[in-house]
Amino acid sequence: MNIIKRVPLILIVLIAILLTGCSPRESASEVAKKYSDRVNSGDYETAYDLLSKDTKKKVSLERFKEYQSVLLETKKVIGYKLIKEENIEKYKYDKKEYKNLVKLEETYDIKNIYLKKCESLKINRYLIVENNQYKLLWHENFKRNLSSRYLDVVYLKFRKHEIVSDKTLKKALKDTTLLLKKAVDIDPTNSDAYYAQTCHYMNLDEYDNGLISINNCLKYLDKKNSNYKKDLSDAYNLKAVMCMGNKKYDEAKKFLNKSLYANKDNNDAKFNLKVIKNQLE
Repeated sequence: MNIIKRVPLILIVLIAILLTGCSPRESASEVAKKYSDRVNSGDYETAYDLLSKDTKKKVSLERFKEYQSVLLETKKVIGYKLIKEENIEKYKYDKKEYKNLVKLEETYDIKNIYLKKCESLKINRYLIVENNQYKLLWHENFKRNLSSRYLDVVYLKFRKHEIVSDKTLKKALKDTTLLLKKAVDIDPTNSDAYYAQTCHYMNLDEYDNGLISINNCLKYLDKKNSNYKKDLSDAYNLKAVMCMGNKKYDEAKKFLNKSLYANKDNNDAKFNLKVIKNQLE
């Protein structure tokens, strides 16, 4: 009788163990917080281990460290808060559909070194379960994100150019050349990188190289972007400036008219048309 009575008790214990084993030890919010803490402390290896398998296939540990290092040059996390957590039945992330995810709404307080101010950033983070552990899906378009972070560093250096001496300016321009090349090499379709590169060539009076870059900028402009017309106008205006640098004023006028056709309120294009008119008089 005693043996028979023990059987249900053993089954209950086994079921309890199995149920416990099916649930991740750490919650999704705990894993997200752990990831944020590890990144902020510079423990990138542990933070990288919290990423999903699919993420790791696209982003190596070396690239992950590179991203965090570049990001740290222009932005620093000074606060973190979990706003909301919810279960999602399915979600398409980076062109792949996942099931049974956890969506976290988070707020980061950021010290923006470039803008010299603090700002609040809200993001949605998605986690999936792998081997009984929550793992993060990280950066749908990693190449674009890393390329753009290098641009942040470039913009910071551009601002510093206003206060450095002629001697250090030469080195800063050389560093900027290398940073822009990295941004373009990492994501050859980043139109913003080509635009910044064109501006850099303008500063160096390398107008032929600038024309190559601005043509790539025009080629990869995102037509679905809500600012497409404005971006198109700015790009044509900059292309006109490259032509003006080579004293090809007729070509410059053609691109300035295209600039104003895309955005009739582009004051830079209007000003450059006046400059050409004065040059030809």
